[in-house]
Amino acid sequence: MINAHMGDSVVVGIDGSAAAVHAAHWAVDEAAARDVPLRLVSCTPLTDKSKSPGTDRLATEYAATSLRAALAAIEDDNTNVKMETALLDGDPSSVLIEESRHAAMVCVGSVGIGRVARAFLGSTAAEVAEGAFCPVAVIRGHAPHQPNKCGSIVVQVDDSADNDRALTTAVAEAQTHAMPIIAVGECPPTTGISAGDELMRRTATLQTLHPDVEITAVPITTGIPQFVESHPAPIQLVVLGAANAGALSTLIGAHDRHDHHEFSVVVVHP
Repeated sequence: MINAHMGDSVVVGIDGSAAAVHAAHWAVDEAAARDVPLRLVSCTPLTDKSKSPGTDRLATEYAATSLRAALAAIEDDNTNVKMETALLDGDPSSVLIEESRHAAMVCVGSVGIGRVARAFLGSTAAEVAEGAFCPVAVIRGHAPHQPNKCGSIVVQVDDSADNDRALTTAVAEAQTHAMPIIAVGECPPTTGISAGDELMRRTATLQTLHPDVEITAVPITTGIPQFVESHPAPIQLVVLGAANAGALSTLIGAHDRHDHHEFSVVVVHP
């Protein structure tokens, strides 16, 4: 069972898109690993008196239909996971951030978005990832029931206050999805061998604590976005600490091709 972050449920934002359904499929395993319910949440805007009553009614009907469709799509994924739905008033970002106060994880869907990363993500994924109180997973998935490609989990080893939480989350995800970890650390040439030695030491300690997970240390001279862009092998997930949440738009937006760079991102909060 995952112990990286405790919470009442794994929450998925549902907006009627295929990307949200992909996120829901992915989140089933997360809920199962934590032995908590999977909570599908859809939002309707607060009543706007300047609009006709029919507008709000249509929005509510659309949100409710989206929830039913998402639930139907994932019901056969894992019968041992309790599933629940919630139709809540408010904009998606505010609602999901509030949900994150009591959640083990919040999951939202995304697609490759190129140069307009923040504009496309902004109202939901980026705002939630930066403002949530629990880990946030931005999922770029495949068609329902299509097997995931092989790949690794990338996590940065650094001196940020939330790095231990990021490493713990990366290990939990590796155990849940049966993937190896690539632990990267920025080791500029000006630091000599000290930075590289520290990366190897911390990675070896992590490996000793979790012998069931394959962990490889990789020193880099650039940041994670540049590393994943040039890495020749498939990457399935990148785990970021909250201090590095600003890299989300760069990571998602930089890879709008349908190739081995189609990875998801988890932003971890203390």
